[in-house]
Amino acid sequence: MDAPLYPHSPIHSINALARALGEPAERLLALAQRASRLYRYVPQTKKDGITPRHTYDAHEPLKTIQRKIVDRMLRKVVYPRYLHGGIRDRKLPRSIYSNARVHTGAKKVILQDISDFFPSITTEHIQRLFVGLFRFSADVASLLANLVTREGQVPQGASTSSYLANLVFWDIEPALVTRFEAQGLAYSRFADDITVSSRSPIPAAVTTQVIASVTWMLSQKGCLQKRSKLHVRKRGQALLSGESAEAVTVTGLVVDKPIPGLPKKARLAIRAAVKQLEDRVKGDLRQLRAEDEKEARRLMGRIGRLIACGHPEGQRLKARVRVLLTRAPLLESYAADAEHQPRLPASKLPSSYPDTPTISDQ
Repeated sequence: MDAPLYPHSPIHSINALARALGEPAERLLALAQRASRLYRYVPQTKKDGITPRHTYDAHEPLKTIQRKIVDRMLRKVVYPRYLHGGIRDRKLPRSIYSNARVHTGAKKVILQDISDFFPSITTEHIQRLFVGLFRFSADVASLLANLVTREGQVPQGASTSSYLANLVFWDIEPALVTRFEAQGLAYSRFADDITVSSRSPIPAAVTTQVIASVTWMLSQKGCLQKRSKLHVRKRGQALLSGESAEAVTVTGLVVDKPIPGLPKKARLAIRAAVKQLEDRVKGDLRQLRAEDEKEARRLMGRIGRLIACGHPEGQRLKARVRVLLTRAPLLESYAADAEHQPRLPASKLPSSYPDTPTISDQ
């Protein structure tokens, strides 16, 4: 069974935890008592540009402690292949690309989303996680849980939060995935985006069972499914959005071909943005304005996604933007970085889902 594993010795005392983190025990205890007050609110908006996203950034010294928890504990976990969000793994790189790749060529895709995921993860959940998965003592688990939560909840934006979100279903998700795989189904989760797919046709009863099983898993941790983002799609079936039709996407990438790709709408938007930038900076590039440099930086990142997906126009668009950047040396390193986005040739795609390596609204 592919499940999270912490392959190191457990921590049984506060003093041992202090040694592991390189911090005085008294400091850890004091910070845990006032941790909820050591955050600043960082308001953001979701993809629609309207819906608010409530994120938080920890103040020092709590921020340093949380980074140590990440480096010395959370990154030491061996994460199962079905998790893809916010995990650094050199042997098995995780990203939106790896997540979408699990489901390329599927004949049916079931898309589910967790509502208010991070606020649903409580201090109690984290305490049980450190006791059950890490095998830490109750005192150590309680202290760590208070150091990584805010007002009883996991704060979205903290360095520890994406790891905790990946692990919250540690005790029930592996069995669910094993059962799905036995039925010939592929499962992946990117933070709060859950996708189950099949390369062969499946009856409606199986689809209903999949949705019910995922809903049950969420309920065991007090989480709810976001009904507005529950979609069941057949291959070739477009999702109606307003007056237009959109292809089946998983974490923003189209999965109807051997390699995940950007939707046509996104490709056209990138192409138009390059043309608009060219029109604005015509003439002497020595007069390139700061806002144009900033836009070029953003564009190189977007073009990098085209290149990573193997779209032929990616290299052409990158060359056009680099012409604009020939006299903006601070951006040339960024242009070079875009060229090295991860990419998987079609010839190396896996033939079956169980062996396929596998970060909701971003």
